[in-house]
Amino acid sequence: MEFRVLGPLSMCDDEGRHRTPTAPKQRQLLSLLALNANHVVSVAQIVEEIWEYRPPSRAVAAMHTYVMQLRRSLEGARRGPGHRPGRLQTRDPGYVLKLNAGELDLDRYEERVRTARATLVAGEYARAAEQLRAAEMMWTGPMLVDVPTGPLLRAAIEIVERDRLDVVSQRLGAELRLGRHHEILGELTALVHQYGTHEDLIAHLMLALYRSGRQADALMAYHRLRARLREELGTKPSARLQRLHTHMLCEHPRLEPPSGTRCLQSLNLLAERPLPAPRDPVRDGGLIRV
Repeated sequence: MEFRVLGPLSMCDDEGRHRTPTAPKQRQLLSLLALNANHVVSVAQIVEEIWEYRPPSRAVAAMHTYVMQLRRSLEGARRGPGHRPGRLQTRDPGYVLKLNAGELDLDRYEERVRTARATLVAGEYARAAEQLRAAEMMWTGPMLVDVPTGPLLRAAIEIVERDRLDVVSQRLGAELRLGRHHEILGELTALVHQYGTHEDLIAHLMLALYRSGRQADALMAYHRLRARLREELGTKPSARLQRLHTHMLCEHPRLEPPSGTRCLQSLNLLAERPLPAPRDPVRDGGLIRV
């Protein structure tokens, strides 16, 4: 079977037939179990997710009904004799959804990202940018966009979506190292409009503008960030971004577009920390930890 959560929820059987539940609470339950595949999700966690802090008096009985209906959806395509263990199994103190390797698109996505980040750390920027872009293409919309969410799903989605933005930023950084500032300027402008205090994206935008001959616009992007941080959070840009601003004021030669062997060195002035090492999603006993 195939389960998709990187966009609308989808569940297909081995013949490619859609078997996604239509009832909202079954979809919510399936999403919670899929994000914690092969790990037990307790009855208490399911009740908290579906009803948050106001469960009805018969919440547990209703939950058992949802589990039964979801089990029918999962096992509807199973045929033949015998009593093989089902996908959705009862395990103290709750339930576990058994998935095979590669059946969940989130797992495939995270594996691609790990590979791409290792390539990035190795300094192979062209290949890393290609790998990161391929990972981004697996998304078809906001995660579980058509599923009602409670506190556990919201926390899990926030973690994955935040990492998704990091992936985009890392790919754009690789593109800048390759001198592709013109190609990504429009994308960066749109992202900074959406995520106006994300310093990595703003640093990328400033550099892309500067290298495109738009020094005044690059400096203005910094001043807009500084004003927004002061007004909304009472803080100021990081030392790394302040240093980039200073280098732009004095037109430091190492901010120029890379060429040839300079490609690997061109962003050193932005580096306050090394390139990120490959990392796994943060999980705690199967449940994505917040």
